[in-house]
Amino acid sequence: MQAKALLVVGIHREERAFGEAVASGLDRALFDVLVIPDGLSGIRPRPDQRFHFDTLHRALYRQLLPYVSGHYPLLVDLHTGVNEQAFCIDLFCREPASLNGLLAQWQQQAPQVPLRAVRMLQPGEQASASTPVAETVIPAKLWRNPAFRYLGVEAFLTTPGDGSRSEQQFTRMLLEQLSAAQ
Repeated sequence: MQAKALLVVGIHREERAFGEAVASGLDRALFDVLVIPDGLSGIRPRPDQRFHFDTLHRALYRQLLPYVSGHYPLLVDLHTGVNEQAFCIDLFCREPASLNGLLAQWQQQAPQVPLRAVRMLQPGEQASASTPVAETVIPAKLWRNPAFRYLGVEAFLTTPGDGSRSEQQFTRMLLEQLSAAQ
């Protein structure tokens, strides 16, 4: 039986430990996991390194297309950041309004963990004022693909590393609910 979603962890090597910890407890009927063994650094490059970094970033993402196209209805791209104040999660996709039901449900189930939907844009694309937006270097072929849905998940941990057990568990439950909804 084919899983409903492909979870990608390790695009940025500093984020791999958290991704592997989350993936270790996922329901395998819902997810297959692709671990990038030698991801890019998530540290922002200097301005003179930006072109090279963006080129490598796009090339790495393009390599995901054969893994997901025709195989999965959902690609989940797991990342981490740090927010020392509190654990929270941003969900990045082409159409954030499609996540409204999920966001409302999670606010009732776990109001202590803020979730925010963010609309992805190509550099230079116009944004609407009502929705948080983020420009991305991820190729549009990946996040605007009609054959599958792309969802970037940025879990903001309270400390760098593999996250606490509760941060891992909350992320795991959220991912499973996202996959089950497909």
